[in-house]
Amino acid sequence: KDLSLLQVQRGLYDGFQESRRQILLLKSDQKINWIGYAVGNHMAKDYQKCLHILDTFIKTLDKDKVWDYQDSEMFLYRNQILEESGDLMGALKDLDEIENDARDKQHIWFRRATIQAGMGDLASAEAGFRKLLEVNNENHAYHKGLQQAMGLVPDSEGKYTEMQIKTLSELYDGFKAKWKYCTYAKRFPLTFTHGDDFKARVDAYMRPKLRKGVPSLFRDLKALYGDKFKVSVIEEFVKAYYANLKSKRRFSEKDEPDSETPNVFVWVLYYLASHYEFLGQYEEALKLLDEGIAHTPTAIDLYVLKARAYKHLRDYQTAYEILNFARELDLADRYLNTKCVRYAFRAGKVQDAERIVKLFLRETDTLDSLFEMQAMWYEVSAGLCHFKQGNFGQALTKFYSVEKHFEDISEDQFDFHTWCLRKSTLRAYVDMLKYQEVLRGHRFFKKAANNIIKVYTTIFDKPQKTADGSGEDGDVDMEKLTPKERRALKKRQKRLAAKAKKKQEAEEAKKKAAKDAEDAQKGTASAQSEAAKASTLKESIPDGKKYAESPDPLGQATKMVKELQLYAAKDIDTHIAAFEVYIRKKRCLLSLQALKKALKIYATTPPRDKKYKHIPTHTTTSSNKTPNPTLHCHIVLLSKTLREEKELDPLVVKICALETKAISEFPVGSKSLTEFNDEFLKANSSSLKHRVAAARCRKLLGADDDKAAAAIVDDKLADVAADLDSCVEAYEFLKGLKLPDKAESLRSIFHKKYPITPDFKPPASKKDS
Repeated sequence: KDLSLLQVQRGLYDGFQESRRQILLLKSDQKINWIGYAVGNHMAKDYQKCLHILDTFIKTLDKDKVWDYQDSEMFLYRNQILEESGDLMGALKDLDEIENDARDKQHIWFRRATIQAGMGDLASAEAGFRKLLEVNNENHAYHKGLQQAMGLVPDSEGKYTEMQIKTLSELYDGFKAKWKYCTYAKRFPLTFTHGDDFKARVDAYMRPKLRKGVPSLFRDLKALYGDKFKVSVIEEFVKAYYANLKSKRRFSEKDEPDSETPNVFVWVLYYLASHYEFLGQYEEALKLLDEGIAHTPTAIDLYVLKARAYKHLRDYQTAYEILNFARELDLADRYLNTKCVRYAFRAGKVQDAERIVKLFLRETDTLDSLFEMQAMWYEVSAGLCHFKQGNFGQALTKFYSVEKHFEDISEDQFDFHTWCLRKSTLRAYVDMLKYQEVLRGHRFFKKAANNIIKVYTTIFDKPQKTADGSGEDGDVDMEKLTPKERRALKKRQKRLAAKAKKKQEAEEAKKKAAKDAEDAQKGTASAQSEAAKASTLKESIPDGKKYAESPDPLGQATKMVKELQLYAAKDIDTHIAAFEVYIRKKRCLLSLQALKKALKIYATTPPRDKKYKHIPTHTTTSSNKTPNPTLHCHIVLLSKTLREEKELDPLVVKICALETKAISEFPVGSKSLTEFNDEFLKANSSSLKHRVAAARCRKLLGADDDKAAAAIVDDKLADVAADLDSCVEAYEFLKGLKLPDKAESLRSIFHKKYPITPDFKPPASKKDS
């Protein structure tokens, strides 16, 4: 039995199936053993055997018994097996047989309608989804099912035909008249209507929300911002609201003067400021926010949005100060507390962040209690702050804490295996088992793992740095050392690391002995218990300093790479991180493999501004897509390594040469890398981000500073498309070159474009601020 639990915990379903079979043979009179064997066959995808086991067990039940919840769940689970096995007709008939006795009626209706749609019986499916909407008219899955059954789904580009638009309009106008308070019936038509119809609908949709003061209205309508026409219409309406409310307290000239309350003006201001902030028009947004704060100084949402605008302008200090002021307006708001902590870390205010987060802890709790609470948002924010400040040990402590939480979450499921089988919550149990397989694909794990890799590659590039960011070897440029000197330096650093580790272990043993002696002198059992609990918690927190002093940082980074490749294989960042590690290890085949996967993901993912992540996209394989600047740099680096590195195995070089011939993004034939990079620059000279990538490649290929800077700064720079992040990247790159005049000239240009951003302020202004 213990073996079977261990097998299902580890995802070894073939072994779990066999173990449950042997348990069933020994004790066939227990229901849990039949259920366990059925689940084992299900997870091993042996659907027929699973159904046979369930049917055999069902025959032993009393036919006249009134089903309880557990019986209902078992029969619904059996129906799920039928559907997954592909027997849709059998699943449909089974639903008819169990409907009267099953408890979850809505689930049966939904599965029936879904199966009917899958089988092509669209009329029956439509009737089923309409029946479900009578029960819950706000369920999006029911609406989507109805649209699919009626053939009202968009094409591969997300567009509807005129006939579909007409039918959908009539359908949802009917729903709106029938269900007065159904939000979906009012909101969904905004996605497919155009022209005057859209104008009338969006006007009618926004006004009641603004009257009620719904702060989430902008977030609700943000999905429409992929359509330029709809953005212009919304902006036109909201600007008209603003002008009319400011002058006559009404939405339009057709309304009676003073027909709206003063609060409506504040929420129109908030929406319009959100609109401008989202579009990158920060100065307009800040002017409106200042006006709104002057009108209603206690409106906390205005301060939060103002802080967000400063954050996007990279003025993290001002953003933190504004949000902290908003937090002090409502000290009982946990959301504001959490948000303020994150802003404090972003501004580098570690002590302030720790002080603020303690406000919602118990008086007896320390910051270590956040580890016990698995507050991953806090650990990721703190880790990024420490990493930015060069405190690699503390950064790794936070990032590895997140990794430890996912390990604990997985282990905590161990106790549920027997409980779920005994209670027969089989559908939820199977969902849990499937989620266990993708648990580490969660965004917090991916953030932590990617940053662990970045810390280790930084430590490898600057091996003289210790966990605290200090070192004894001075600023050694590894690129200028010979291979022999590098090996000697690494050996020396390994000896120093081992010596420091031994010294640290001795100090920790001494501290532990002193603490044990102190605990022994405490008079009460409760005090000893609290001390033991705190000590256990402290020991369970990962020691980032030890990780940072690892003699093999790339080995540690490789472990995280393998985790990401297993659980986040569809993320381009996973393969970029893998390349960063493998190219440093001179593992060219693995580097090429990672680069090929990254290129494939990029080619099948449409270009998208990071602000539009919420907008649905459709797969594309366009060969005219703009090259990814990061991947271009990696292509140049790998090609340079293959051409110039003398220690590589000739067979590896030959295999890589054969593979790269089939990849269009790589240089063709005997073309020099300098020529290849110049062609990339010429083809993408209208993008500052691509210019910076070309400049980095020029520097990598041995060009002087003037030649590298010429890729960024030229007569056409004013016409180049550049967002704030690209401007900062370009300026930081030029500052790293020995060209102070050009860097200052570039700073002046960017300061005119982004006057609030601290990165571009004159040195005297930075000092004063």
